[in-house]
Order: sequence, then C-alpha cells, then structure tokens
Amino acid sequence: MISHQYPCVEWGILFRPDKEGLPRYPTKEWVIRLSQFSKINHDGNNPRVRLAAHLCGSHVNNLLSSCGDSSSAMAIDDFLHQLYKWGFRRVQINATAVNGVDTTKLGDKITLQSLLRTIRAHPTLEFIIQKNDETKPLWSALLLTKEDGAGEGGFPTNIVFLHDESKGTGKEVEEGQWPTDPQFVTTSRKTVGYAGGIKPSNVKSVVVGAGRACALSGGNHFWIDMESGVRTTLLNSDGQQLDIFDVTKCFDCIETTCDTVLMDHPTELRLGDSFDD
Repeated sequence: MISHQYPCVEWGILFRPDKEGLPRYPTKEWVIRLSQFSKINHDGNNPRVRLAAHLCGSHVNNLLSSCGDSSSAMAIDDFLHQLYKWGFRRVQINATAVNGVDTTKLGDKITLQSLLRTIRAHPTLEFIIQKNDETKPLWSALLLTKEDGAGEGGFPTNIVFLHDESKGTGKEVEEGQWPTDPQFVTTSRKTVGYAGGIKPSNVKSVVVGAGRACALSGGNHFWIDMESGVRTTLLNSDGQQLDIFDVTKCFDCIETTCDTVLMDHPTELRLGDSFDD
C-alpha cells in the first residue's frame, strides 16, 4: 500500500551470504516472493515497488576484487544480473568492516579498478557509494578519477553518494551538520543521500536540514536512509528480544515528511478534507 500511494519510497534489502536468514538479512526465498509481488502487472522493466540492494560481506569483497579474480567477477556479475531480474534498480556498497568486508585494501589501485569495472558493466543499475571516514580510501580515489576524466568512458553517471558517518550504527548527525560538499553531487540528476540516526522523532528536522544541504551542494534531489530508526524491539513468549522491521514507523516518517511539503499525501489519504453531501 505504501509503495502504491507513495511511489518515491524505496525499500532497502540487506544481502550478506554468511548471515542469510538472520534478523535483517532475508533468505533468497523471501526475496523471490518480494520480487514476484513487486513485478505484478509490470513487464519487469519498471517494478511497482522501488527496491535497493544493500550489499555486504562476500558480495562486496567479490565486487572490489573483480579485476584481479575472474571467479569474483563472475560471482558478482551473476548476482547483479539476478538483482535486476528481481526488480532491484539501485545497489548500495556497504564497504565497512562491521558489514563483513575486508577494508584493508580499499585504497589499492586494483580495488578502484574493480569498482569502476563493475559499475560500468551494469549501466542499468545505480550504485550508491557510502561516504564516511572508513570508506575514504575508496571514495577519495574515485573522486580523483573524476578529476582525471576516469579513463576510457569517463566517470560513470550511474554513481551517487550517501553521506553516512554513522555506518549503520544509528548515530545521529547534529542539527545543521549535514555535509554540503558539491563534489559528491555527481550525476546528471544531481542526487545525494543522507543517513545517520534518522527516525520518526527527528525526521522533520532532518529533511529540512538535508534539503538545505542538498541545495547548497548544487543538488536537485536527495534521499534519506533509515535502518535502526524504523525497527522495534519486542519480546516473544519466551522473553527473548526480537528486532523487527516496523512499518508503522515508516508511515510516521512519511506523514511527517508530507507535513514539510517535501512530499504529498495522495488525495484519498489526506486527513481533514471536507466532502460535499
């Protein structure tokens, strides 16, 4: 229902093979069911549900070593092709240690070459690069290639950046401290993302601040990324804590964002409208 009424909402799915089936990491069977629902009444080119694959673990390791290892290249290329078939159109590369990635070689030339090779090989996907202190060796080298022309083919236009110093920990960004560096607004759509402790209680100030930062960066569009802030901890019958995705919190964030006039409620869902008899 949310995707139908608010088509700009995107759902991020974590992919980490060594944790598949654990909380936050769905099974392949679950993803297939989601894919089948996403593509109902569509030809597969324009799924009715916006999906982003957030890659972790061996998927990222394969991607970042694909130039020096043919088996890694084959593995990541096959997986990215499958993601597209499932209806995913954006891919976030979570290249941090907490996400099971070997970060010791992020600054190596072959790592950058592997990243560019993969992105160029999959032009129908948009790749999200996390910008934080841990991934700096990778994104700083990537930006240098932009200045140098990025070699044959130029700088890929299917790259966007996500400012995410929290690295998935839920740490909040201080009000007014959203980055405004224009070098991260790279695509022709001039799009940039912001993450870091975003939740229903602070989303109003976040979208206002992030919108201002985006404009100061020369951007036209921005998105916000939430994970911990849209989850809830419950107790099961055995007294064990369950960390679950909370769709109610998602709608709370949507409703607040609509109140800022950055999004619109569909007419049939607007509250307080008057109706003729």
